[in-house]
Amino acid sequence: MQATAIRFDYGGSSRLLKLGLDETLSNEATILAFLRNGRLYEPDVSTVMLRTLEPGDLVVDVGANIGYFTCLAASLVGPTGRVLAFEPDPANIARLQSNLALNGLGNVTIVPQPASDRIGEVTFFLNSDSSGGNALWDPAGFPGNLQSARERKPQRLQATTLDAEIARQGGRRPKLVKIDTEGAEQKVLEGAAGLLGGAAVPFVIAELHLFGLEQLGASQESLRGLMAAHGYETFLPCFDDALPKLIPRGTALRPKAIVNLLFATVESVGRRWPAEIADPMKSR
Repeated sequence: MQATAIRFDYGGSSRLLKLGLDETLSNEATILAFLRNGRLYEPDVSTVMLRTLEPGDLVVDVGANIGYFTCLAASLVGPTGRVLAFEPDPANIARLQSNLALNGLGNVTIVPQPASDRIGEVTFFLNSDSSGGNALWDPAGFPGNLQSARERKPQRLQATTLDAEIARQGGRRPKLVKIDTEGAEQKVLEGAAGLLGGAAVPFVIAELHLFGLEQLGASQESLRGLMAAHGYETFLPCFDDALPKLIPRGTALRPKAIVNLLFATVESVGRRWPAEIADPMKSR
């Protein structure tokens, strides 16, 4: 497998990462499609990391997969910083370790368990259609997952919580938490109540996977309500690095695809996006 070079140019500096990507796998083909079009993968999430992370920061990556965001975060926080990467799939862990080694990144701790709302045994399903679609619900039920319907792969695993793992690592509060767990985002955040109170983690990125949320008894409203109770506002991060769009608490999002949400305070966003071009003749 040939390594793909990714150059991140931001804030007057440039850094290079390498990832081993297999375009026969659907989720990795998606990453390659972004890169071949001259864009960062999930540029909304990538640019939030580039905007917010500094040397010495602690980052939590829940659903690290093969390590695109883990490697980016580890590069940005440097040897004095740390990344805590949660990834339960053994195949993904092997690829994650390989990509970390490829970049000489030794500042990552891998937690080989699913994160949830409590410590205990859970059923975790490996997705036969996409290694990026593993979940705490059966992906055979997701429209179009034909291989997963033919080949179900439930695993009994021991889940942990963010509160428990942060305490195990010494109790230091992260600068940013990124969660991509195919609908288990609310469960993960419920297991981080000790971290999040008073919006103490400045930036939380969570995928909004409406189908997956529903499978686990949650919804957009309950997810956003949980974060509002901790003092967070909901923002929609932009692909072009523009000021994230504030979604008022009474406004429901009607996404046309799976999107990412940024939970932060208005003050935290203002510090990282201190200026915005105002041109009413151009639509965003």
